[in-house]
Amino acid sequence: MEEVINVFNKLGIDYTLVRHIAIFSRADEEKVKDIDFKGEICKNLFLKDKKSNRFYLVSLPVFKRADLKKISDEINSHRLSFGNEEELWEKLHIKPGSVSILNVIGAPNTDVTFVIDKEIMGYDNVSFHPNDNTASIAFSPKNIEKIMKEYNKTYMFLEVEE
Repeated sequence: MEEVINVFNKLGIDYTLVRHIAIFSRADEEKVKDIDFKGEICKNLFLKDKKSNRFYLVSLPVFKRADLKKISDEINSHRLSFGNEEELWEKLHIKPGSVSILNVIGAPNTDVTFVIDKEIMGYDNVSFHPNDNTASIAFSPKNIEKIMKEYNKTYMFLEVEE
């Protein structure tokens, strides 16, 4: 978390940090329903192309259902499936429950491609885990590109359809 905050400060990104109980999945939402996250909550899916062995981290609004077949078609991939815990650690140095686009900060040499739903860009603020699922950091989505460029990461925006 401190590394994310340091990078945000270095890049001049305004943010609000909200500490909370650990959130591992949407199933935990009931426990945190009264928390003001200061931004639209985003979910993140760590995916693997079974044929090419390439990895993707897909970020989208928490309420959206991700159609893996449609995402696969959009990114010219083969069959996508969820990456496992070992692959997640190898690629992003993170444990399940803390996956987010901000993982790029803790794993700057990763070859994971970041896929961001265009809808996220329409929000005033978005909220992601800062590499720790006991906090969320809210910031303007216009800074997503700034973060990706800082680490020279491959990323793309697409319209994730339900």
